[in-house]
Amino acid sequence: MSTLNALFQPKAIAVVGASGDPSRIGGRPIAYCQRFGFQGTIYPVNPTRDTVQGLPAYPDIDSLPGEADLFVLAIPAAQVPDALRKAAGKGAQVAIVFSSGFGEIGEAGQALQDEMDRVVEETGVRVLGPNALGAFSNASGIAPTFTTFLEEVKPDQGNLAIVSQSGAYGAHIAMLACKRGIGLNHFVATGNESDISVADCIRHFATDPTVGVIACYSEGIKNGRAFLEALLAARAAGKPVVIIKVGRSAIGQQAAQSHTASVAGDDVVFDAAVRFGGAELVHNTQAFIDLLYTLSRRPPLGGRRLGVLTMSGGAGVLMADAAADHGLELTPLPEDARNWLDERIPFGSAANPVDTTAQAVNDMSLVRDALRVMLERGGHDAVASFFMNWPDNPSIGPALKEAIAEGIAGFDDRTVAIAINAGDAVKRDFDAAGMLVFDDPSFAVDALAASARIGERLREPAPRLQPLNASGKQRSLAALDEAETAALMQQAGVSMTPLEVAADAEAAVAAADKLGYPVALKILSPDILHKSDVGGIALNLPDADALRRAASQVLDAVAKHSPDANLRGLLVAPMAADGTDLILGGRIDPVFGPVVVCGLGGVFVELFNDVAIEIAPVTEERALAMLRRLKAWPVLEGARGRTPADVSAAAAAIAAFSRFIADNADGLSQAEINPLRVLPQGQGVVGLDSLILAGEGEA
Repeated sequence: MSTLNALFQPKAIAVVGASGDPSRIGGRPIAYCQRFGFQGTIYPVNPTRDTVQGLPAYPDIDSLPGEADLFVLAIPAAQVPDALRKAAGKGAQVAIVFSSGFGEIGEAGQALQDEMDRVVEETGVRVLGPNALGAFSNASGIAPTFTTFLEEVKPDQGNLAIVSQSGAYGAHIAMLACKRGIGLNHFVATGNESDISVADCIRHFATDPTVGVIACYSEGIKNGRAFLEALLAARAAGKPVVIIKVGRSAIGQQAAQSHTASVAGDDVVFDAAVRFGGAELVHNTQAFIDLLYTLSRRPPLGGRRLGVLTMSGGAGVLMADAAADHGLELTPLPEDARNWLDERIPFGSAANPVDTTAQAVNDMSLVRDALRVMLERGGHDAVASFFMNWPDNPSIGPALKEAIAEGIAGFDDRTVAIAINAGDAVKRDFDAAGMLVFDDPSFAVDALAASARIGERLREPAPRLQPLNASGKQRSLAALDEAETAALMQQAGVSMTPLEVAADAEAAVAAADKLGYPVALKILSPDILHKSDVGGIALNLPDADALRRAASQVLDAVAKHSPDANLRGLLVAPMAADGTDLILGGRIDPVFGPVVVCGLGGVFVELFNDVAIEIAPVTEERALAMLRRLKAWPVLEGARGRTPADVSAAAAAIAAFSRFIADNADGLSQAEINPLRVLPQGQGVVGLDSLILAGEGEA
């Protein structure tokens, strides 16, 4: 049983700071629970009143005649810790703290929040908040919240659960969802997340059989590993999670910090975390509501094959462009189906998009027949259509609705969306007939594409979240030079170029004679991370004389630019064969833990910033998917007559490198191989340079 059951299905609720005025913060929870039919006991606590909203009131927590598993605290912040202790003695399992004045206001408030946290640890009472708007659960009629969005009407019952770190914006999302006709199951706003977090709520909803879709508004995640575990729990339960994240800009991150005292974190890593968990990240409210509406009505799409049906050639082109942007496939109809449509609609188009033209105004069976042949013979996972303002026309709309309903009859496994200009009543009417309704054709395609992505993730085997330092390896990573780093990378399974350490120029010549010319020469020092910046590297040296001159120049340059550096000699390496250079990077994110990055490397890494990032470790399959996401993928694949690169070997190297990052999460802050040269197909890869920076705990 989830520890949050008392939040959404309590047996009894005590409201401390209860008000007889149903419009006040301490009065709304009581008024809502009474109006929505909560069947449990309500204990108002108010020292100045005998009754509150028709219920017996009690002067303090100690005087309550029975236990309550849920407490609502609408009292000054300074009184909260003591009230929590007393609530624990009265059976509290969860307490909602409406009160503000904690971590969100700075140092003084944080001290009070720390005191409250100590009480939570001592008593085991779970806390939602502080600075929380509260919660709502439709089936149980429980509404311990002071939000205003419940004032006018109780939302329709549905399968959507909303968890938000912002009370006001979370309520805004809930209102928009209700206006869109999305049935609401649960709503919870977590506030400062001193204890209960969005991760806790997502994990709870993953186990709730009445929840089918989970919506999350986030301003920042404090415990990234718990968040990942929650997303994976929802993924395992087959439940789509849709997330909107703010704080993506620098000023937005500052605003999030002052708002809920959250940690916005690295936004690129957050994107990777969402992808790892199988969720979908959206960037505006329109896309958020459209996707929630789509998923609340229809399961995620089974594929990317899209049919487009329209009465406007221009709209068809627009929808085709939007589909291409998302990687949706406008699969053509079979030849016999196209021939049939050409005869049926001689002035239209039987290609995909299918265009009925305005002929359909006179004969709506054209819409019915076109839609039916697309679903029967086109193999489309979804069909998106556009009919302008026809549904709002009283002489056309009813016939159009009937034609579409007849066309989709029997195809319950397929999704049909229609974009129209119409009033709310007409939209609801078309929605009730079995089709998804959107205001704009681009919105429809965007939502269908997102549904397809979610479907793909839910069908794929979920990645495994490796416990940090699961290998148990403990090695010191402090003050490593390149020779030591390369040896560790080689041991980890990444093929590195042979290196010889030389004490001086003559030793370097002896090493080069052994390795074979031409060679590269580098300074060896744990203090010099970027050798080229200080003249510490020389490339393509053809013979011993060139090597001696280069050694002298390198040592002189380093002495000039880095006189205090710890020098450990010189490195000699053979020049690698031509190939495509990648960069492999890894670091320990303070929120989500080990992450791995790959991208176009060498001299181009900063110029193009073409990288893919994932939570580490990754399998070779996920590593290959990272490579495919790069803009440079065509180069690796052999574009414009190039020899294809050994991408299988590159994927294996990325996977091995990512395991090293995950296995050493306690000891390092970041590591890098740049470049990793990917040789032609069948010839493998070779790492040409590497570094490891120890974590803060390493001396």
